[in-house]
Amino acid sequence: ARGRPDDLATIIYTSGTTGEPKGVMLTHDNFVSDIHSITNGLPILSSDVSLSVLPLSHIFERTVFYVFCFNGVSVNYAASFELVGEYLREVKPTIMTAVPRLFEKVYHRIIKKGMSAGGLKSRIFARSLAVGQRVAELEDKKQRVPLSLKLRHAVADHLVFRKWREGIGGRLRYFVSGGAPLSPTLSYSFLGAGIKILQGYGMTETCIVCANRPADNRVGSIGKPFEGIEVKIAADGEMLVRGPNVMRGYYGHPNATQSVMTNDGWLATGDVGYIDDDGHLFLTDRKKDLFKLSNGKYVAPQLIESLLKQSEFVNQVVVVGASRKFPVALIVPDWEALKHALRAAGKNAGETHAEISRNAAAIKMVQRDVTAMTAQLADYERVRRVALLADEFTIDSGELTPTLKVKRSVIDERYGKLIDDLYRST
Repeated sequence: ARGRPDDLATIIYTSGTTGEPKGVMLTHDNFVSDIHSITNGLPILSSDVSLSVLPLSHIFERTVFYVFCFNGVSVNYAASFELVGEYLREVKPTIMTAVPRLFEKVYHRIIKKGMSAGGLKSRIFARSLAVGQRVAELEDKKQRVPLSLKLRHAVADHLVFRKWREGIGGRLRYFVSGGAPLSPTLSYSFLGAGIKILQGYGMTETCIVCANRPADNRVGSIGKPFEGIEVKIAADGEMLVRGPNVMRGYYGHPNATQSVMTNDGWLATGDVGYIDDDGHLFLTDRKKDLFKLSNGKYVAPQLIESLLKQSEFVNQVVVVGASRKFPVALIVPDWEALKHALRAAGKNAGETHAEISRNAAAIKMVQRDVTAMTAQLADYERVRRVALLADEFTIDSGELTPTLKVKRSVIDERYGKLIDDLYRST
């Protein structure tokens, strides 16, 4: 029999970050409509070359793969996430999709290399970074860039930023980032270096919903919906999506389907956000990830985590605090940066990760940085205590999903005693 647009194309299981994974039934029309919408919304050329680093079980990468095939893009596959730097230089992509974790790793590697050069080179690097961030921020806010700053930026580009671009192949037109928020500092740093990262948004139940455009890129936003897709904000702040991209339902779970779908076709995403006056969408957090402190105030952990990841000492972080007096953070440090800072301060914190994670001087140093990072937040949102973890969160350990999202329920259970100890120390 001839296939129809509403025939089932695939069943993709959700990541399970907030409960049991559910099989999402997606039709051919879900994918085809999204392919056409994205093709009409983003500049994609048949001459483009891409590097794929995400699993095809992830809706973001699967949909993008279909879009690239439709447009004749050459797709190359990275054999290892850890060797992405080598593949970037080899493949020289012109367009690429990734998750914030990749950009964070690349950024920290660049910062580490630039600041470890020493002497005049480190000073030039630091000043160039600051100039690039400032120019990017002014341009993002549609403000005038003074001529003197433009000249300094041109010098910084010649001395520093062109090497950044060469490090990722030298041909990239833009990245598209999805799966989690990207910190503004990181976005401004790359934009200032001439590397455009467009944040987008989608979920297994909706395929890709929206993204920033190269000519209309708002830092911190997930962009505007693609053609034919509607988005609105419910009274409680939850983002609702409607369009031909929305799933048929959950396989074998009609009640679960009814719990997220309205009779007129709107799907409740579980994400909280808002729309600005220009129509750009902004996400605050996952609705289920928001937690209430003992004083009744709600905290959005992803926003705080995104802020803390800007610290040179933070590799991975999870903020917790449900029904407690204040938030605390579990931090996997950037060990090289922390060791270097401890040595510079004349502190002997031990040699192994386990020793350093328990060392009072190391904890105090990271806590001081975290306090400074969260000073801009409301008093109830500030992280009051930190614990350092010796081991990274990984997919194999069950703490991360295949797309590198933190499984908060696993973290809460696995580190429950450590979290309790943080509050006992107050």
